[in-house]
Amino acid sequence: MAFNPIKCAVGINKVNNRIQGFDPRNIIKECMWSTLSKGKGGSAFKKCVTKKIKQNVKDISNPEAFAKEIWDDVKKKCS
Repeated sequence: MAFNPIKCAVGINKVNNRIQGFDPRNIIKECMWSTLSKGKGGSAFKKCVTKKIKQNVKDISNPEAFAKEIWDDVKKKCS
Protein backbone atom coordinates (compact mmCIF):
# COMPACT_ATOMS: atom_id res chain seq x y z
CA MET A 1 0.00 0.00 0.00
CA ALA A 2 1.21 3.49 -0.80
CA PHE A 3 1.52 6.22 1.79
CA ASN A 4 -1.14 8.88 1.41
CA PRO A 5 -0.16 12.05 3.35
CA ILE A 6 -3.57 13.74 3.05
CA LYS A 7 -5.45 10.66 4.19
CA CYS A 8 -2.88 10.27 6.96
CA ALA A 9 -3.29 13.84 8.26
CA VAL A 10 -7.08 13.51 8.26
CA GLY A 11 -6.82 10.14 10.01
CA ILE A 12 -4.47 11.47 12.68
CA ASN A 13 -6.85 14.33 13.42
CA LYS A 14 -9.59 11.75 14.06
CA VAL A 15 -7.55 9.79 16.63
CA ASN A 16 -9.50 9.91 19.86
CA ASN A 17 -7.21 7.92 22.18
CA ARG A 18 -6.41 9.85 25.33
CA ILE A 19 -3.97 9.07 28.10
CA GLN A 20 -5.09 10.44 31.44
CA GLY A 21 -6.56 13.48 29.70
CA PHE A 22 -3.52 13.97 27.44
CA ASP A 23 -4.35 14.30 23.73
CA PRO A 24 -1.62 12.48 21.75
CA ARG A 25 -2.47 13.88 18.29
CA ASN A 26 0.36 16.43 18.29
CA ILE A 27 2.99 13.86 19.22
CA ILE A 28 1.57 11.49 16.61
CA LYS A 29 2.01 14.19 13.95
CA GLU A 30 5.52 15.08 15.15
CA CYS A 31 6.63 11.47 15.23
CA MET A 32 4.99 10.61 11.91
CA TRP A 33 6.68 13.40 9.99
CA SER A 34 9.99 12.89 11.79
CA THR A 35 9.92 9.18 11.00
CA LEU A 36 8.99 9.74 7.35
CA SER A 37 11.58 12.46 6.79
CA LYS A 38 14.29 10.10 8.02
CA GLY A 39 13.00 7.24 5.85
CA LYS A 40 12.29 5.07 8.88
CA GLY A 41 9.40 2.68 9.55
CA GLY A 42 6.92 1.61 12.17
CA SER A 43 9.41 0.66 14.88
CA ALA A 44 11.00 4.13 14.79
CA PHE A 45 7.53 5.70 14.98
CA LYS A 46 6.59 3.59 18.00
CA LYS A 47 9.89 4.46 19.76
CA CYS A 48 9.28 8.17 19.14
CA VAL A 49 5.69 7.99 20.44
CA THR A 50 6.78 5.98 23.48
CA LYS A 51 9.49 8.53 24.31
CA LYS A 52 7.11 11.48 23.96
CA ILE A 53 4.43 9.77 26.06
CA LYS A 54 6.97 9.16 28.83
CA GLN A 55 7.93 12.85 28.69
CA ASN A 56 4.34 14.13 28.84
CA VAL A 57 2.49 11.55 30.96
CA LYS A 58 4.27 10.72 34.19
CA ASP A 59 1.96 8.03 35.60
CA ILE A 60 1.60 5.64 32.68
CA SER A 61 2.52 2.02 33.37
CA ASN A 62 2.96 0.74 29.81
CA PRO A 63 3.65 3.46 27.21
CA GLU A 64 4.91 0.83 24.73
CA ALA A 65 1.49 -0.83 24.58
CA PHE A 66 -0.21 2.52 24.06
CA ALA A 67 2.29 3.41 21.29
CA LYS A 68 1.55 0.07 19.59
CA GLU A 69 -2.18 0.74 19.81
CA ILE A 70 -1.66 4.18 18.23
CA TRP A 71 0.56 2.70 15.50
CA ASP A 72 -2.01 0.03 14.64
CA ASP A 73 -4.69 2.72 14.35
CA VAL A 74 -2.58 5.23 12.38
CA LYS A 75 -1.13 2.57 10.06
CA LYS A 76 -4.61 1.82 8.70
CA LYS A 77 -5.42 5.50 8.22
CA CYS A 78 -2.22 6.39 6.34
CA SER A 79 -2.35 3.85 3.54
